[in-house]
Amino acid sequence: MKKIILISIVVIVLAATGFVIFKQSSTPPQNPPGGEPNSFNLVFKYGVGAKNELNTFNQTYTKDMVMDPSVTVKMVLSNNELNNIYQKINDLKLFNESTEPEGNMMVTPCSSYYLKVQINSEQKELSWDNCRGRISDKFQQFSSYIIQIIESKDEYKKLPAPKGGYL
Repeated sequence: MKKIILISIVVIVLAATGFVIFKQSSTPPQNPPGGEPNSFNLVFKYGVGAKNELNTFNQTYTKDMVMDPSVTVKMVLSNNELNNIYQKINDLKLFNESTEPEGNMMVTPCSSYYLKVQINSEQKELSWDNCRGRISDKFQQFSSYIIQIIESKDEYKKLPAPKGGYL
């Protein structure tokens, strides 16, 4: 009888421990409130046809040259810049926002936007455009913020101006 009770206790403890370990390993790591992730990268595309692209996975920036082929250069964001972008995403609760534009008007040429972020091992994606109306203030704030960072970099400033433009 004691053997059955002992075996039952061992089985219950192992089952409970196994369940806890499984539950913990199946959940992506959480960052402390206000803390930065261990790993953060993004792809941000914007402009007509979303042809301009910042890619921190590859540490590149591609500029749409309109009539000429796009130009890609090496562009490295500092840890501070990446942390600030991460914080902006959290502050704006960007992934909680609807990507549906506001209003009924048609905008031409319209700008399209795409954002893919990897936070530790988790990836999230969003896309939005102003083709069918005004984009939300949160998306506009984020887009302006990240474009400002891009355009402040020496690598961007050294790029040639595109020939032509979109109508």
